[in-house]
Amino acid sequence: MNRHEIAVRGLSLRTEDESDGRTLEGIAVPYGDVIDTWDGAETFDRDCVFDDLDQAKLCYQHGEVIGRIIGGESREDGLHITARVSDTAKGRDAVTLVRDGVLDSFSVGFIPIESERDKAGITHRRRVRLLETSIVSWPAYQNARLTGQRDSDALKETKETRKETTMDDNEMMDLLKSMQDEQRGLKAAIAKTAGGRETPRIVGGEYRSRGEYLQALARGDEAAAKIMEECRDLIVTGDTGNTATWIADDLRLITERRKVSNLLTHDSLPATGMSMEYHVVTSDTTVAAKQANEGDALTFGKLTFGTKSADINTYGGYTSLSRQVIERSTTPMLNTALRALQNAYAKVTEKAVRDHLYGEIKTQRDGTNHIDTAKTLANMGIDDWVGLIVDAAEMADDRNVALTRLAVSKDVLKALVGLKDTGDRFFNLSGDGSDTIGSFDLTGVAGEFMRVPVVMLPKAEAGTAAFIDPASVTVWESGGPTQLTDGSVTKLTNDYSVYGYLSVATTLADGLIPVKFAAA
Repeated sequence: MNRHEIAVRGLSLRTEDESDGRTLEGIAVPYGDVIDTWDGAETFDRDCVFDDLDQAKLCYQHGEVIGRIIGGESREDGLHITARVSDTAKGRDAVTLVRDGVLDSFSVGFIPIESERDKAGITHRRRVRLLETSIVSWPAYQNARLTGQRDSDALKETKETRKETTMDDNEMMDLLKSMQDEQRGLKAAIAKTAGGRETPRIVGGEYRSRGEYLQALARGDEAAAKIMEECRDLIVTGDTGNTATWIADDLRLITERRKVSNLLTHDSLPATGMSMEYHVVTSDTTVAAKQANEGDALTFGKLTFGTKSADINTYGGYTSLSRQVIERSTTPMLNTALRALQNAYAKVTEKAVRDHLYGEIKTQRDGTNHIDTAKTLANMGIDDWVGLIVDAAEMADDRNVALTRLAVSKDVLKALVGLKDTGDRFFNLSGDGSDTIGSFDLTGVAGEFMRVPVVMLPKAEAGTAAFIDPASVTVWESGGPTQLTDGSVTKLTNDYSVYGYLSVATTLADGLIPVKFAAA
């Protein structure tokens, strides 16, 4: 059976008998409304049967489960449900957004079981299996109210009662392709009408600054709430080509302050869950070789995969501003407040990544996955460092990883910069282009040694040095430049938060080559 969705506006919080205000009521499924879907027009009849209503869950935006359905009643206008929101972080966020009018719709996911199609081609749902009900901000489909009661006699004449069947993969692919082709045709027509150029919507373009955005969020503007969803993955993708300048500045503010995180691979988190699984290669015997003769079998090798899991953690902070500041101040004041929160978010997420990376380097260095030096750090001369880089390059080649950079702790960086030969430094520190084998920008604590980029790992344990392939560690993230607001009527204040979800894990252990200096 195929899963379908339908949405209708009109949910509300019930507070008269619930002191915490976590009970939701509303019409989950309207009766008599004709809804246009990708599969044609459909409507729910008054006598429609809903299976598994007592087992359906309450979700947020068709994602994370935030509660359960505690009651359902079929009335004249539709299926009315009562739902209880659980006391979780996501649940509390959802209640706040409902209270502020940002989330105002129910959307149900269901599997059709029995339907009838009338002469007008409208499918009448008679029996469905209810999977879940979600709180949403933007209904998936726009429902259109019929001008009168449908003719029941005409419906009886058709008697085209049928079971819904599942499309096979080929049918689904053909349907998707036709829809995509149609969409491209519409876009082309629009572009032609506009003089051959389609002007894309600028995400966040409704507001000139983050201050104006905060003011709109306080007013409960739906456009402001939608921006939070649209910016969910921007911090990972870095796709700011179609975003407002102030959003691009917010992203840049965060990323520029995360020097260590920027060394690693970044990816988007899955839409739901507070933990995630990822795959790693546990063994690899694959090899490519020249085919001896035409028709001969190629060289066989086998890949073995393993599955690991990583926790998804929430990072963020909030501040409180008076309504007077929000409504009467100049927007630069609000910009300053948000900037401070973004700085704090950047700092705490950077620390989380550093803690994992530094711990992984130490674990491998103290184990067997490292490269040794014959001398202590203090006794390493220029020839010793040159030899170390050559050995590391060969090891990286054997492992088929990239020798992209050498990351070092502060004491190792100082030792490198201090290397001399008959009183002259080996490293160009002034930028004058003198004949040296390396250079360092001491303000950015980064440089180059024998064309290998060198970066400092702030607050790393003394004696830390490692060659790093960006694929060795992956950072999954969603959020960053997102805010929630909650207000106090009696205190005339609004709380704003900047938060995000982040997970970090070692995905290619061979991509780390720690250096183990000889003991003093």
